[in-house]
Amino acid sequence: MNDMKSKLKGITLLSLLTLGGCVSMEKAPPVAPLTLAELRNEISQSEQRLHTVMEQQKTQLQQQHSALQQQLIVQLNTDMNTMKESVKKVDHKLTNIPSAAPKTVAIPTEKCPAPSQGHTIDGKLLVGEAEWLWVDAASDAFQARVDTGATTSSISAQEITIFERNGKNWVRFFLSHQDLDDKIQIEAPLVRHVRVRQASADDLDRRPVVRLAVRIGDMTEKAEFTLKDRSDMTFPVLLGREFLKDIAVVDVAREYIQPKPKLKDVK
Repeated sequence: MNDMKSKLKGITLLSLLTLGGCVSMEKAPPVAPLTLAELRNEISQSEQRLHTVMEQQKTQLQQQHSALQQQLIVQLNTDMNTMKESVKKVDHKLTNIPSAAPKTVAIPTEKCPAPSQGHTIDGKLLVGEAEWLWVDAASDAFQARVDTGATTSSISAQEITIFERNGKNWVRFFLSHQDLDDKIQIEAPLVRHVRVRQASADDLDRRPVVRLAVRIGDMTEKAEFTLKDRSDMTFPVLLGREFLKDIAVVDVAREYIQPKPKLKDVK
């Protein structure tokens, strides 16, 4: 019995020794430290790799820069050619400039076309500060004051009545003035209403505006007139800038430049 126990102890001890030897053989061998030469070599290789990468990037950047430079060179050449063409044109014009100023040629008066009676050289109507104005709707001519300070024209009107004709608004009024023996009834289409501030009053005066066919000299026009009682004024009609612009020139030093229209003269 004692021998058996002794054998078991021996086997157990042998097994532990055997396992212990296996464990010690599986351990990693210690790493030897780098020498100074090996460390320098490793740094040199890293520098070489970094240098290679930088050179590659530098080459790529140079290629891109070269392409951009090429585009700029092409654009500059195009601009230069355009500039040269412009300079050529300017030089050509400068070359063809006459060395001496052109001589003034006097045209004899008899060869200059004279303006027609009552007109300017450019064909505009010449009017004075007062003229005769033919009004078709009244079949008569009236004295009119030419006033470049007034925007719109006006005609003397009393007993103003607005009525409808063929679905449109018309105005019936009587032209009355101190120089007229009788009142003259006139009917005309209503254009609109305007508000006018009188110099002697603060309130706005609402006046109808009509369109009338009129004639002055040899010119016939359809013009707009505001209706206002002018019976106490010198002239029953006033001609403003809207009537005169682009068609007439005013000579304020003269009166009645245009002849008084007659019924036989009106077509």
